[in-house]
Amino acid sequence: MPKKNIYFKFDMLILQILSNRDCYGYEITSSIKKLSDGVIDIKEGSLYPSLYKMLDNGYISSRDEIVNRKIRVYYHIEDSGKEYLKQMIQEYNLWEEKIRVILDYKGEIE
Repeated sequence: MPKKNIYFKFDMLILQILSNRDCYGYEITSSIKKLSDGVIDIKEGSLYPSLYKMLDNGYISSRDEIVNRKIRVYYHIEDSGKEYLKQMIQEYNLWEEKIRVILDYKGEIE
């Protein structure tokens, strides 16, 4: 498992939202904010670079739809994105487990 990742990644949350349904940018950020009770608030300056990177890597695809005379870009998770999400969740769970061990540390290492 790669060790390059930090404990938390917005990509993981974005892909999790997209694994349930195709969304446009505002839907992604508002879903994350609502589900986290406002604790996690991804701004456009963070969202779109992540989306563009995942588009370039083939993890997601996009399609344009006209809604009220405006073009709205919907994002869709691809199979490679599902695999990437699975890897990130495994890594997140490992980090969470090891952080819990450190937080429970009582001063002696066996």
